[in-house]
Amino acid sequence: MRRRPIRILAALFAVFCLTFTGCGNEQPTQDTAGVSADPESQTLGLSGWSLSTTTWSSPNGATVHLSATPNSYSEGLSAAFVVRLEGDEAANEVCQWDGTQFTAEAELNAADGYCYYVVLSAADGQTLEVDVNTPTNPTDEALINLGSSLNAFCDVTVSASDSQDGNLTITDGTARIQLPKISDAGQTIACQEAILVLSCDGADVAKASLTLPERTTDGLYEVDLAGVSFPVSGLEDDTQLVLRLDASLTNDQQLTAIGCTWHANGGQLLLAAG
Repeated sequence: MRRRPIRILAALFAVFCLTFTGCGNEQPTQDTAGVSADPESQTLGLSGWSLSTTTWSSPNGATVHLSATPNSYSEGLSAAFVVRLEGDEAANEVCQWDGTQFTAEAELNAADGYCYYVVLSAADGQTLEVDVNTPTNPTDEALINLGSSLNAFCDVTVSASDSQDGNLTITDGTARIQLPKISDAGQTIACQEAILVLSCDGADVAKASLTLPERTTDGLYEVDLAGVSFPVSGLEDDTQLVLRLDASLTNDQQLTAIGCTWHANGGQLLLAAG
């Protein structure tokens, strides 16, 4: 009678072992095998992007190139490069997938206020507009204000001068030369020559070459004109002298600006404008 409980316990132990062995042989189901646990890999978006430019032969516009890398790529994912100006669509270009990133280019006329976006579209119909360069989220302000950035200019101002001993000397004045803020990738533009030219009644009579300082990070040269002198003598009353700045850039662009005017009166040169 005492052996019966022992037999019952043994039988129960055998059933338990069979049950445990059966669970250990189960294979993972197809729903869990090979599925990434990283939710970011399934997120529609961009992990990075870049914008570059190719300038036209004139400063009337430029071609803007886009490279954009998605968080992840799957079959059916597409992208468009959209550029807007004052709310209107200036460009809407289909991006090409090169195996690692989306690429596209947009031809844009010179204007200020451009906004750049990448619109992603997934195969399931989900879409996302990514702000890549706008006034509220700028990554390259030169491309936002494309018109101003393509424009190079120079100017010259004279606030005070002195004329004696047959010389006209600037005592307070400034010359500025602004390089374009946008150039082709890898191209460095500089001012290679800047000359002040003095004309008398429309004919050039004297020149002074300027020594250029280091340009600023914005591509601006600023030259102090105090001490620059021109020989002048025997001027009749009502003779007009005009100061002009001529600058040549390494990209073959020529800049010019009228600075100020003097009028001869009673043996003196009177600064009329500056």
